[in-house]
Amino acid sequence: MLNFLRSNNPIYFFFSSAIIPIIALLYYVNSSSLLWTIESFFQLNPAILYVLYSFTIFFTALRINLIINKSVFFQKSNYASGLIYVVLIGVFGNIHSSLNPLLGNFFLVLAIENLFKIFRTKSCKIEVFNASCWLIISCLFYGLNIFLLPVLWLALYFIRPFQWREYLMPLIALVFLGAFFVPISLINDGFYSVFKEWLVSSWSVGYSRAVEWGYISLAVLIGILICFSSLVYTFIKSTNRYKKISWILVSLLSLTFAQFLYIKFVLNIDYPLFFILVVPFSILLSNAVLNSKYPWLIDSYLILLILGKVLIEYVF
Repeated sequence: MLNFLRSNNPIYFFFSSAIIPIIALLYYVNSSSLLWTIESFFQLNPAILYVLYSFTIFFTALRINLIINKSVFFQKSNYASGLIYVVLIGVFGNIHSSLNPLLGNFFLVLAIENLFKIFRTKSCKIEVFNASCWLIISCLFYGLNIFLLPVLWLALYFIRPFQWREYLMPLIALVFLGAFFVPISLINDGFYSVFKEWLVSSWSVGYSRAVEWGYISLAVLIGILICFSSLVYTFIKSTNRYKKISWILVSLLSLTFAQFLYIKFVLNIDYPLFFILVVPFSILLSNAVLNSKYPWLIDSYLILLILGKVLIEYVF
């Protein structure tokens, strides 16, 4: 049904990247009374924010494709990961509250790129340092990304265990970036309160109906089960390098899912903030698209995922 997802022709990815954000913008632009969360800090023209939103989605998805295609995770070049990312964000994202987490996603993807450069046979201090810096910067845009910091040590554990000097690199990166912010906070007395308000605003969203939360949560759980079933199938007969990359993605998915649950049950936010979860989810789901023994199951899941959202939006 969705055989274009299994094609190595990038035209489908670029087509979806061009069309879907535009559709999302046309849909939400009618809500002229709604303000972007970021507008409370930067008085920017809404048109600029819509353009930034579209470009952020596109370049994040493009980077995901480039990173995955350079790794051993796919046997041949494929653009399903970025395409699925664009579709999920375009259909399910609350546009006026999504710019901060989407920028966080971009820097998260840059961190993943450096983690994928870690090899067992060579020193990787620079790669870990770069990944740590990008991940910490992503936390500055979306404070809840602090949940993802353990992936730095988990990646080292799976690929280069017992190299204690490299385990210190995330802490060194934190000190390095802190050297830029500490002087500012000392000079400006109001910096800390403004920065705290900025972080809190990054997950501030409007009201969401319980049916929407329930639907997206159920869809995510079913999708994770599909991802793991296909991953186990390919994991058994894969190379050692493939297994290590898989463990990094599984660790990241687990941490983002913990973040997802924390938002609902601790912060009591009614809107299903799953922006960050979409990054590992789209990669693992694309693996299922390519390697599942039952392609019709994956195609049906993706079609029902979109149709369900449409029904909830316009019927229920």
